[in-house]
Amino acid sequence: MEINFVTALLMAGLLFLILFSAWYPQAQNHKVDQSVRALARMSRHARRHNSLVRYHNGTPFVVTHQRRGLVYMYGGRFVSRERLVSLLGSEQIVRRAEQEESLQAPNPTRLTIPS
Repeated sequence: MEINFVTALLMAGLLFLILFSAWYPQAQNHKVDQSVRALARMSRHARRHNSLVRYHNGTPFVVTHQRRGLVYMYGGRFVSRERLVSLLGSEQIVRRAEQEESLQAPNPTRLTIPS
């Protein structure tokens, strides 16, 4: 009776080890896939608004100029300017990106020049 219990525990442990070894690499791939999807989302957003994905210390972020003003993305999600500054750790990086975007922004004036 005691031998059957020990054998059952060994079999359960072996089964757990086999299932864990099959599941764990897939869980790690999910994290990689999630970061790739976030980068693809930011890249699509940047291309749609005639901008580009910028990197600071290997961390991608996007600053785009839209009708409602400057829009910030980090990690595939829209964030506020304050949040982006705290995530990047430097306001100078964000300010430089804003200046580059404001140079490319369309002129909002509606003036027409008579001929």
